[in-house]
Amino acid sequence: MTSEIMRQERQMPGSALVGKPSGGGAIDTAVKGLYHQHVIIRFDHVVIDSDALDCEFDIPFDDNTEANEAEIVLYNLSYNTTNQIRHDGNVTVEAGYGNDMGILFTGKVSDKKIQNSDTDRVITVKAIDGAGLSDCEVEVEYCEGNTAQAILYDLCLRLGFPIAAWKPVRDYTYDRTVHVDGSIMDAVEKYAGVCGASAYVCRGMLYVQALSASNAGSFDLSVETGLLSAEEYEKTEKHEDFEDTVRGWELEMLLNHRIQTGTQIHLTSKRANGIYYVRQGTHSYDGNDMTTKVTAVER
Repeated sequence: MTSEIMRQERQMPGSALVGKPSGGGAIDTAVKGLYHQHVIIRFDHVVIDSDALDCEFDIPFDDNTEANEAEIVLYNLSYNTTNQIRHDGNVTVEAGYGNDMGILFTGKVSDKKIQNSDTDRVITVKAIDGAGLSDCEVEVEYCEGNTAQAILYDLCLRLGFPIAAWKPVRDYTYDRTVHVDGSIMDAVEKYAGVCGASAYVCRGMLYVQALSASNAGSFDLSVETGLLSAEEYEKTEKHEDFEDTVRGWELEMLLNHRIQTGTQIHLTSKRANGIYYVRQGTHSYDGNDMTTKVTAVER
């Protein structure tokens, strides 16, 4: 029988009725933590609602094919409810403000640990992103004259996901035999870099493209729409004969469930103005504050 922790309806004080982050709309950031924050965590036979029980989470996302691992912390569940959260079971995390909710994570439970203290019973659940897959080894040789695009395409086929987008930016021809031996995910990331693209899985589909080619939507980000901080980001990456300098910003904002890999951010701040693309990030909730931190780059 399904065990469900039902939401407890509560009257919100008048001061809490402020605007909520929604699609780039303005919000009142002068009142922190009073945006009708709401989290729902769904397991196969258990539903946890933040209006009834304390919970926390850290949910990463990025631009590679490696499965991401989320961490979910639950407090003071009954023994019966805890036992119904099982290894390899399904888990979905939704979060947002008021009625503006969205799915942050869908995956499988990979680990569960229970710790008892004098005041709390803490259940820490690890979960693997359903969009990724467990890493596997590959050993294959490509003869002289093969291109980086041809090698990458073959490796992508070996991953087993349907290819939703194939838009490499450049190519490179090898004048030697190429031996790929080891993690197939590392190999895909390497040859995607040579091709000037990112390779990542979203909703069970594989995308090979520059982040700027993504259809992941756009968001106007400023102090008025939830921007909390911005720090400059720069990284130089070497791919065969190519040297790429990636520039952008490390941004922290009020949690936004619309933000994912490839989301276009129209950034307006005292330090930066321009269009950037989300490369990686983390959605977090510590029981009080809900935030999204991302690295957003120029292309």
